Amino acid sequence: MVRIIRRGSRVVRDRESSRDDDVTSVDLALAMSTRRARAVVELASRALGARARASMAMPGAERARASARSAARSDAGAARREIRGVSRGFASDAAEGASTKTHPDGLPRYPELSVAGALRAADYLGTGAFAMTGSLLAASSGMDAFGCTVIGTITAVGGGTIRDVLLGQGRRAFWMEEQEYLWIAAGAALATFFGWERAKQAYGLADDDYWIEALDALGVGAFCVIGAQNGIRAGVPVIAQVLCGVMTATFGGAVRDVFVGRPTRILHSYSDIYATAAAGGALAYITARGVGLPPPLRVIAGVGVGVGMRVAADTYDIRLPVYSSAKARETAAAKGDKRWS
Repeated sequence: MVRIIRRGSRVVRDRESSRDDDVTSVDLALAMSTRRARAVVELASRALGARARASMAMPGAERARASARSAARSDAGAARREIRGVSRGFASDAAEGASTKTHPDGLPRYPELSVAGALRAADYLGTGAFAMTGSLLAASSGMDAFGCTVIGTITAVGGGTIRDVLLGQGRRAFWMEEQEYLWIAAGAALATFFGWERAKQAYGLADDDYWIEALDALGVGAFCVIGAQNGIRAGVPVIAQVLCGVMTATFGGAVRDVFVGRPTRILHSYSDIYATAAAGGALAYITARGVGLPPPLRVIAGVGVGVGMRVAADTYDIRLPVYSSAKARETAAAKGDKRWS
């Protein structure tokens, strides 16, 4: 309600608050907001309808191509995620830190008080032993300090490198993530080159001491099990898992033999069995896993068979048979097979 009061020549409006007037204003505002909301919804519906009609009007081949592109983008993203997941952890299952749970067929990042940790320690010892024997062989063939270091390192890490390359799937060689293997191998090879002759004179050591053969056997047992574990984690068939164990334990030595120019040890009978022992250890680990043994017992079985076969071969001079012709036996005898000499 409005009252008009005259005061002199001025007219004064006196507004009185009215609940009816306020209600009317609120209703008007709500009506305007509702109309705006309806307009927005209508515009959105028209836009969606136009897009749907355009999609329906698209030719069948074009729709198929668009769908294929979308599926390809989705598959590519999934593949990238899978490759990242596969490549991580191949070289080390615990590379992200001590809190990461170790894979049942894997190793902790460093040695620890467990069977898997002891296997890691045996891996380090085997790496040093392989580098030492590789460096001695290179030195006996006339190579210099650099050549002996290279050959010793190849002997120690070459088998695992070949394994990782053949397994593929975005993998890098294990020593690119676990650099301690390079330091162990190169350090042992270089120390052997400069210090072995002095050690022989000072301590009465010899190139064929039993402790060298024992460390070499330990390296074969550890390497063949670790190679089989890598094959298992990569998801390859059983036969390929066994070959991963054989490659890890022996292919570094095979490359060494090629560089120094002598017959490849694992392919000739001038020395006792080597690759066969590695295959036996890998197969023992895989069999133990197949029958459901816990991881510690699998490792013990695989390493035990590998080491045991190498020790038996060295002790009893166990060799594989050669071809039965006279010429083949003559050739084997010329290469050092004492059975036909």
